[in-house]
Amino acid sequence: MENQKRRSETAPDASAKANDDDEWVSTDDAIEGALGLDDDPSKLNSDNWFEPTAPLMEASTYHSETTQLQQDTEEVVIESYNEHPSMEFLYERHVQYVSLCLTRPMPSAYTMLDANHSWMVYWLVNSFHVIKHRDSELSKELAPDDDVIANATEAWINDDGKGGIGGGVGQIGHMASTYAGVLSLVLTRRFDILERIRTGLYEWVMSLKNPNGSFKMHHNGEADTRSTYCALVVATLLNIVTDEFLVGVEAWLDQCQTFEGGFAGVPGTEAHGGYTYCALASYFLLHKEPTFKGLDVPNLTRWLVSRQFQLEGGLSGRTNKLVDACYSFWVGAAIPLIEIATKTEQLFNRYALKSYLLRVAQNSRGGFKDKPGKSVDFYHTNYSLMGLSMCEYLTKLKTDDANELMAFRFHHEPLADDVHTEATNPVFGLPEVFVSDCRGHFQQLDGH
Repeated sequence: MENQKRRSETAPDASAKANDDDEWVSTDDAIEGALGLDDDPSKLNSDNWFEPTAPLMEASTYHSETTQLQQDTEEVVIESYNEHPSMEFLYERHVQYVSLCLTRPMPSAYTMLDANHSWMVYWLVNSFHVIKHRDSELSKELAPDDDVIANATEAWINDDGKGGIGGGVGQIGHMASTYAGVLSLVLTRRFDILERIRTGLYEWVMSLKNPNGSFKMHHNGEADTRSTYCALVVATLLNIVTDEFLVGVEAWLDQCQTFEGGFAGVPGTEAHGGYTYCALASYFLLHKEPTFKGLDVPNLTRWLVSRQFQLEGGLSGRTNKLVDACYSFWVGAAIPLIEIATKTEQLFNRYALKSYLLRVAQNSRGGFKDKPGKSVDFYHTNYSLMGLSMCEYLTKLKTDDANELMAFRFHHEPLADDVHTEATNPVFGLPEVFVSDCRGHFQQLDGH
């Protein structure tokens, strides 16, 4: 089926809806035909079925590379839905994929990621722990070796934390690498290492603080909502946040919200799903209640829910951009936070996103990919699994400890009896149990 022909068939103009009900009723015929629904209408009544439908908006008559890519993506996504009607979660293959990637030598193509050792370890180890393990024998056999992970991470620490954590041996401290390294040590529960380096890390992080309240990624490096979020996560997990640390942070974040409603990396630029997540999660690291004076919550809510595609079911990271599985977390985790802020449940279609992840992004050999035609990788595997967790649980705010930051007060209600993931903290990007253990350890150590 030609792209343009299908587009015209599935997105009629408004006058067709008003003047010819029969024509409007049949507007999804092309999609149903492509999916084989006309041959097997029972699929529509299955619990394991997401029905792609034509976008509500009228198709644009302006054609560009962007519109063509969108049409092409819709085509391959429809084909993928047709080829994968099952919502089966490939547990064994995902566990095996993670284990192999952690233990085998990497192909030569991975040399370009030499500065990302700490990230790759976090992505893979976290993926293993986000998966809900029912097969105890397989999980024991293929579980990551905590000592190996901790020893590798320890080798990337510069000067007991005073130089931050690098992306590999001998590399300079970088805020993102430090974030990933700290999360990896939390996942191994090596709090002894974190105790030893946290004073040095505080000095290093504060040396990267700008007068406007933001934090740089590294000395002479860029400062954006990403680096500021990473600094907040590191300091909060290690219980080293001070009044000096917080000066100007929220005021600077407020400036990064755009006219669209989402957040940019720096004031005055384009709203982006990743930056929006970093900014919104930062407010939950700053506040004990969802009252944000400088945040336009209604506009942010509108922008976030607009990121879900009606046909694909997945999420995009920017206006007029394609669906991408990684935004299942970057945007998919931001939406539960805005649900808490607005005291509203189910602001996005969790089942549609879950359908995209399991029927389109899931790789038959294990791991997850961005979209059909892309390769499976560590990054998309981790954020797809956490995005799946956002679909499988309803996250609410506990009310029993009003003196605690919101980031530590989440309660997760499973939305089905059979879930494939552990409840995941939407602010820290870790299974909730690890966040709780880390918080408890350092609060007890510090006596509060």
